Amino acid sequence: MSIFDPVRLLQCPNCNETIDALSQQCRFCLAPIDPVAAQAAADVMSKVNQACSDASVLRTTAVAIPIFFGVRFIPFFGMLGLVGFYGLVIGVPALSLRWWIRFGRITSNDPDFTRAKRTVLIVAILTSILLLFMLLWLIAIFAALRR
Repeated sequence: MSIFDPVRLLQCPNCNETIDALSQQCRFCLAPIDPVAAQAAADVMSKVNQACSDASVLRTTAVAIPIFFGVRFIPFFGMLGLVGFYGLVIGVPALSLRWWIRFGRITSNDPDFTRAKRTVLIVAILTSILLLFMLLWLIAIFAALRR
């Protein structure tokens, strides 16, 4: 192990305090730690932390959708707003789907992970509805032009 390796953490099965996965015993309750179980728990905790981080980025990205929509009406920045708006309306549902594929099967009692799942679900539903309305609007425009 070098100084550049990330510290792998897990929750003590006895007292639920966060400890280093390489520990032989918990530094809080002195319970012995099984090294194999510790590595598996550290892997799950690492995935949960990554899922929470990705959900936060996804929520922030979704908040940018109405901002780019507003930028469309500012002179000289309209094209930037247009590209950003359409890119995010298509990209956010795709990123939500990617999140569910990567992290949807994780089982964890972590309240942050539960909140992250709920956030991604809400963002996916709202942006998918927006995308559906935009597609229906485009279909209506093309149908009107064909008449």
